[in-house]
Amino acid sequence: MQSYITDYDAILEAIHLYNQGLQAGSSAIMKPAFHPASTFFGYFQGQLLAGSTQMLFDWVDGNGPAAATRSSVASVDILRTVAVVRLEMENLDGKLAGSPGATLSDLFQLIKIDGNWVISQKSFHWHAY
Repeated sequence: MQSYITDYDAILEAIHLYNQGLQAGSSAIMKPAFHPASTFFGYFQGQLLAGSTQMLFDWVDGNGPAAATRSSVASVDILRTVAVVRLEMENLDGKLAGSPGATLSDLFQLIKIDGNWVISQKSFHWHAY
């Protein structure tokens, strides 16, 4: 049985992969952090986006690098094989993010499968400028 600290570190590694992919503008970097059946929900410029995480991957690739983006893990809640992470993001830039950089709040649900933590769902709130 893994310890809380080991699980916590593995969960943050999945979130780190997400951040790296977002900042590099490359979904290939973040994809290993997501379960293949993961889902995606949130409002972007007033339009509901809901469905497969492929929408997120397409957006990240289309947005390109977002090197100025700053993010901080606001909370992590772990209950054995499930976890919820809240990520706050500022100054998200790039081709699709708009100007000035956007502010987002992300909620990730993760599940532990065969000892590995993967993101099963991402919901977000895109804050108005």
